[in-house]
Amino acid sequence: MLVVFYNHFHANSLGIVRAQTPLVESICKQAESYEFCCSTFSSHLRTSTSDLHGLALISIAETIEHVRDICDRLIPQLLVSNYINSVGKQRIKICQSDYNESLEKFFGAFASSSRRSYWEVIDWVRDGANKAIDCEDVYRRYDPISVSPISADNHKVIKLVEITLIVVQPLVTFV
Repeated sequence: MLVVFYNHFHANSLGIVRAQTPLVESICKQAESYEFCCSTFSSHLRTSTSDLHGLALISIAETIEHVRDICDRLIPQLLVSNYINSVGKQRIKICQSDYNESLEKFFGAFASSSRRSYWEVIDWVRDGANKAIDCEDVYRRYDPISVSPISADNHKVIKLVEITLIVVQPLVTFV
């Protein structure tokens, strides 16, 4: 037992993430980033005992946590930053609005998932992801074209949504 614990701890300390259950493994193999998917689930204690319903709730909760961090920490920091010009501040305010709406969408997805209304979950998470995409696009559509200062965060939201959709897909066939 000690050897298993050491190997698991040592692998995680090296940044190697392993799926904790065959169910998580099968889900993460479908994701664009296997490692990202596994790390998303490995941070939750309930993953090892969760069925698809539980994993849907975990993936949505992880998305909510990330979107909330963007709303509460990242965007406010950027708005007071001296490194962003007036155009950049105008754009990040648009992103702030987009992310506030996105957070509402993901809360709706969590509530729908709690009720096992998985078709609604799909609609909610797609709408939430579209808000992150809108934030990304505001930097690409208008001059001066630039890279969003939260581009990596926008992409993380999209990857989290992908995981949720992978988890929920088999559930909609059972409803």
